[in-house]
Amino acid sequence: MIKRTRAEISQCIIHKVANKFNSGHNAFSNEIIRFDEESYDILKNFLLKPFTSLTQSYRFLSPSTVSLTEVNNFTTWIFNDDSSFVENSKKIVNHLFEQSNSAQIKTGDVLVVHFEGIQYKEILTDAVGVFKIENKEEFLQTYLEDENFDVAVTKGISTKRIDKGCLILNTSDGEGTVVLSVDNNNYDAQYWIKNFLNVKFADNNDLHTQNYLQMCKEFSEEVLLRQGGKQEQCNVLSKHS
Repeated sequence: MIKRTRAEISQCIIHKVANKFNSGHNAFSNEIIRFDEESYDILKNFLLKPFTSLTQSYRFLSPSTVSLTEVNNFTTWIFNDDSSFVENSKKIVNHLFEQSNSAQIKTGDVLVVHFEGIQYKEILTDAVGVFKIENKEEFLQTYLEDENFDVAVTKGISTKRIDKGCLILNTSDGEGTVVLSVDNNNYDAQYWIKNFLNVKFADNNDLHTQNYLQMCKEFSEEVLLRQGGKQEQCNVLSKHS
């Protein structure tokens, strides 16, 4: 869906989002991250990689209703004035906090990132990413103490996958601003896509193609495989692939 060859992180900040249902409180940073080269490269690739293979995009709902387009508003202000990045990143986290209306909504670190050089189709644009890290993994860390090596357990962010993330691109089409999203901890289907982002699938050719392929798959499994066997299923699918 995107190409990250020329992508760069312009600004990045980390906050912590709590759970309103459990009377938690958010914790905010006031300064953007100053990266060293190694952590910069690892983080940039970790955050953008999931969006390179997506086949579907979203658009914001209810553009005329201000109360339902918070993420759209906050990211637009960042695009228009990058000096407002820190302030609006906090507003994004507060909006996410307001959606935690049940005990199952997880707390976590929230990275808000302003990217430049994102290629979407033939367009080179910037984007604001919001990434929620809900789970941290245990790692064994070795260290030297009194001329002897020892080992300790520490918790950190795994770079294997993002729990939840979205990219709001600074570009639009006839349906509105282009939004990409991933959710690998989909314990509440309403929380991220509907309540936080308030988006819907774009009505474009990619979606129609996906729907068509899904219909073919279901037909092959329910009808062809049962009536004609595996060979007939393979023959039909090969003609429509």
